[in-house]
Amino acid sequence: MKVSWFTRNEVPRKVLHGSIAILTTILYLNGVQSQQVTPWLIAAIIPIGILEFLRFASPTFNRMYIAVVGHLMRKEEKEEGRVNGVIWYLAGLIIVFSFFPKDVCLTSVFLLSWADLAASTLGRAFGHHSFKLVGQKSFIGTLAAFLTGVISTVVVYEILLPLRPDMNPPNLILYNSHLSQVSVTRLSLVMGLTVAVAELFPIIDDNFSIPIVCAIVQTLYINHYTLPYTYGVFR
Repeated sequence: MKVSWFTRNEVPRKVLHGSIAILTTILYLNGVQSQQVTPWLIAAIIPIGILEFLRFASPTFNRMYIAVVGHLMRKEEKEEGRVNGVIWYLAGLIIVFSFFPKDVCLTSVFLLSWADLAASTLGRAFGHHSFKLVGQKSFIGTLAAFLTGVISTVVVYEILLPLRPDMNPPNLILYNSHLSQVSVTRLSLVMGLTVAVAELFPIIDDNFSIPIVCAIVQTLYINHYTLPYTYGVFR
């Protein structure tokens, strides 16, 4: 069966992947707080998880499922029986939105949505012009993830957060420019490097590990340079 250019290059999946940051921006600008998002994510993963279970339990249902939403899935998810990346995407975000501050949640979404997308898109398009780092992942793809990660972090802290200061009380935002010894520029470089490494060495699935790893690193890094650090523990 002939596969269209859009499907072969995963255009629908990439559009969905990249649109999550746009949706997050819309919700943020309309005053939706991070803790309000978690129930929506859980409500989304339950029916998708049930469909995924049925897909693996029934070859007939699997064929029907792929015929309907296969254009939103990776090739290996359809042909090698791997779990749909949407499950890992939602699971990773549920963990982040359940346990991390608002600015960390926003940053993690942008890094997952845009940096991972940039690595995949530019890596496939231009990766043959550079050397491979891990498996089929190229230096160009990793560089794209790094640069997009830097830009995404700057967008969160220099554009998004200042747009709605009324919705960002200190108890919800981890980073405080007045108390932190870290500039946004320095933080952005750290997060760019973090998402590049997380994309290069995924744990379980990059859609799952990228937001969690980035959220952990961001939280530890900001805390280390903001709060008193005594006897090896944050206080």
